[in-house]
Amino acid sequence: MANRTGARLGVLLVITALLVAGAGAAGAQGKAAPDFTLKDILEGKEYSLSQFKGKVVLINFFTFFCGPCRDEMPDLEKINQELKGKGYETIGIGLSSDPTQLRFLIKQLGVTYPVLLGDDKVAKAYGGVEVVPTTIIVDKQGNVAHKVLGTRKKEEFLKLIQPLL
Repeated sequence: MANRTGARLGVLLVITALLVAGAGAAGAQGKAAPDFTLKDILEGKEYSLSQFKGKVVLINFFTFFCGPCRDEMPDLEKINQELKGKGYETIGIGLSSDPTQLRFLIKQLGVTYPVLLGDDKVAKAYGGVEVVPTTIIVDKQGNVAHKVLGTRKKEEFLKLIQPLL
């Protein structure tokens, strides 16, 4: 009997944690996406979110050591290629990662969208990125339309992006 009660309590705790995480994600929606200026890890070129105003922007926060992040990046690349020139941009932001490792990763995966070296400041500006990957989808007006915690497949991202284009 004690094992069942413990198992039920564990399930309730997991459900509660997921609901709290979901509520935090929803809280950012509709607010202006914080601007940032970060350097591209390949060429050192600076990118700011404000330079993409008028476009739908997918910002993907990841780390080098995150396996699910690596699995998701080829789908993000496919989306970037499909929607290029249609008012859309993908930006990757590497957190807590060595730039040399990030350069290796994006070359290995064939990523062509800008991958920027992130810092604690940008992570905090977006509500404290505690789960990777975390993906923010910004609408054409510069507002956070969606905050996605964890991985998604290409089709799931397209369902969120296409109505915004």
